[in-house]
Amino acid sequence: MIKVLVVDDDKLVRKGLISVMPWQDFEMEVIGEANNGAKALEFLDNHEVDLLLTDLEMPVMSGMELMRLVRERHPEVYIAVLTLHQDFEYIQEAIRLGAIDYIAKVQLEKERFEEVLGRIHRRITEQEVRLRKLRIQPGASSPDESFATDRGYALLSVVRDPEQGAVVEWAVRYAERFAELGRQVLFFTLGGGEKGEEGLDELVRLASADAGWTLIRLKGIQGRMPSEVYDQVRRYCEGEFFYEYDPAVKVMDRSLSLLAQSVSPVNDDLTFTVMAQWLSPGWIYREGLLQANLQELKELRLPQAELSGRLYVLADRLDQLAGKTGTTRIRLPAPLNSWFEVEAWFNGVRKQLREEWGRAPYSPEVVQSVMTAVSMLHEELDQPVTAAEIARRVSMSRSYFSQCFKEIVGTNFNAYLRRIRLDQAKHYLRNTTKTVLWIAQHVGYEDEKYFSRSFREYTGLLPSEYRNQSDQDREG
Repeated sequence: MIKVLVVDDDKLVRKGLISVMPWQDFEMEVIGEANNGAKALEFLDNHEVDLLLTDLEMPVMSGMELMRLVRERHPEVYIAVLTLHQDFEYIQEAIRLGAIDYIAKVQLEKERFEEVLGRIHRRITEQEVRLRKLRIQPGASSPDESFATDRGYALLSVVRDPEQGAVVEWAVRYAERFAELGRQVLFFTLGGGEKGEEGLDELVRLASADAGWTLIRLKGIQGRMPSEVYDQVRRYCEGEFFYEYDPAVKVMDRSLSLLAQSVSPVNDDLTFTVMAQWLSPGWIYREGLLQANLQELKELRLPQAELSGRLYVLADRLDQLAGKTGTTRIRLPAPLNSWFEVEAWFNGVRKQLREEWGRAPYSPEVVQSVMTAVSMLHEELDQPVTAAEIARRVSMSRSYFSQCFKEIVGTNFNAYLRRIRLDQAKHYLRNTTKTVLWIAQHVGYEDEKYFSRSFREYTGLLPSEYRNQSDQDREG
């Protein structure tokens, strides 16, 4: 029986899922529920759970942070995520963090319950079968023994679930040791003699014939324990391989010592500076600046999951900068498997924005100035900015700036500034315990009473009422 934990901050959603889904039909049993990630993690630490079904946006601890911690503490737990919309901006990072499936809440209609649970059950079953196959260890070597050979071979893939049938068949015939280190990472050693040479030739052909695999010939493993080697290979696959992958290169030579050196700490200040550069729209019109920004971002060598998370935030901000001029939304595709795909995404966004903004009856220089102004507003919400000041900073006259801003963005300057300030205030009220005065000051209002009056005009509720309502909705 598959033991299930359901996590969602909406009590009605939790109760609905638990009561109406046909769990028994798919050998599943709900053994617990939680309304935030922290409580879910506490439950997982004290109970045996096979499947975690979690929402992504929750107070206290988000579903995304919960997934990261579960992957560290309970890697054996399968995870499926709940989303409000199928194009929810964080869904692809959830998949990157190990989710086997996702469920759009709009799909939760009675006639689709069996389809949803059946799909999850099938994926769990398929993965268990694959793991059983890969636990077969040809040869008599103990996994607790250090490696006697100096050469090992890793098959790495940028495809989330690459076909492994041919690899398993190869391993049964030739591998001395064979281990699956993850869905996309397989490690082998070969015996000596003609059989070993024949196996290596076959392995090279296998990697070259399958677009999903790259073969890493790894030296320097002699005398090392398998756990140490496996850990370094995993780290390389999750980090540097993302940036080094080249679809035209099917075989790469690396040493274990270099793999260990490839992991470098993330510089948060530098990362913030590099990411902020993308909010200035100059790269959309200047090819040289685009390439320079890409190179600086690549040199950060952010872990794959962190890079995806930051790009999701950037995609949302670029979507905001596009204003009402765009006919299509800016979204990050699923998932980004290599740096090649990151570059392709940026080039696609650049093309999309140039086409969209090119429809406005203004020159690219004017559109760029207005988009720069929009970026300034988002970055300086707590500052007492005015249309005259922003117009001066983008080198436009006050009257012409106001005219262009309204036609390009779709609303006048003051209305746009008011909207983004109050939307940010709503976010603070829902997701923090900061005082109303603190929130008012951090969205550009010096007077708390004026802020409260403006907030009520915008939402129909006072800030305190809005926060209480949000808390009640979460508690159910």
